[in-house]
Amino acid sequence: MGRPGGPMGENLAVMAMLPMQTSPDVGVAKLGSMTPGIRRSKKEDRIPQWGYDETKEFIALRAELEKDFMQTKRNKTLWEFIAGKMKEKGYRRNADQCKCKWKNLVNQYKVSSLF
Repeated sequence: MGRPGGPMGENLAVMAMLPMQTSPDVGVAKLGSMTPGIRRSKKEDRIPQWGYDETKEFIALRAELEKDFMQTKRNKTLWEFIAGKMKEKGYRRNADQCKCKWKNLVNQYKVSSLF
């Protein structure tokens, strides 16, 4: 696509080698403490952060489908396929979470490559 830094496959390989940043949830209020009458402070109600191994598996799955993603504009079924593969590997992620994670990884890569 004429992006600097080479073809997307090289970028995926570089992203797979980047260290994963993890940080604790700072300043996150529980819904139950802000909304009277609603108690949702159960730990299992929260979506857990993506782990290092989970992210590596995710990037590998996404890389396998790079050609398919480049050929279509409507890629919801591709994200659903990735979510299904993640489930087979023992991770609980839906298509929207996978799409959001990918967008965040690409943005983090772009920001880190500027410096």
